[in-house]
Amino acid sequence: MGTAVTWLIAFFVVVTTAFAAINSVITTGSSRAEAYAASDQLLVDDIENSFSLVSAVQKDKHKRIELVVTNNGRRAISDFEDWVVTVRYDQDGAADETYLAPFYSDTLVDNSWIVHTFWLEYKSQAEIIEPGILNVHEEVEIRVQLNPKMEKNTFVVVTLTSPEGVTESITFEA
Repeated sequence: MGTAVTWLIAFFVVVTTAFAAINSVITTGSSRAEAYAASDQLLVDDIENSFSLVSAVQKDKHKRIELVVTNNGRRAISDFEDWVVTVRYDQDGAADETYLAPFYSDTLVDNSWIVHTFWLEYKSQAEIIEPGILNVHEEVEIRVQLNPKMEKNTFVVVTLTSPEGVTESITFEA
């Protein structure tokens, strides 16, 4: 009788341990699969919300930057006021580098940026479908007004970040 009870207790210990091990393997595999799925979704979001900075030039006596952005993703872009623009440059007459995060505005004032003009093809064909929305393969000009102004013959780095976290930078000489 004592052997049967010992055997029964040992059997339940082995079965309980086996179930715990199987549950651990399944949970770990499920967590890993969820992590891969989340990573894949981030990649898909990056591809669908992609844009490129095509060009950047300084204007208005080194106070204004004109950027051309192309939507090369798979989704239309419309909420520009949620974007973040940063500019790193050497300011005129100072030894230190300046780092600005201009704010979005409806009118161009010092240390602000605006969405200026949309094109189907840069400066040759105006946007005709859904005005004010950057559809796939369309281009937009963004203007950034700086104060203090940029030093001549120095490099400027402009970075755009969308609300989805897609970031693009361009470097040019002022």
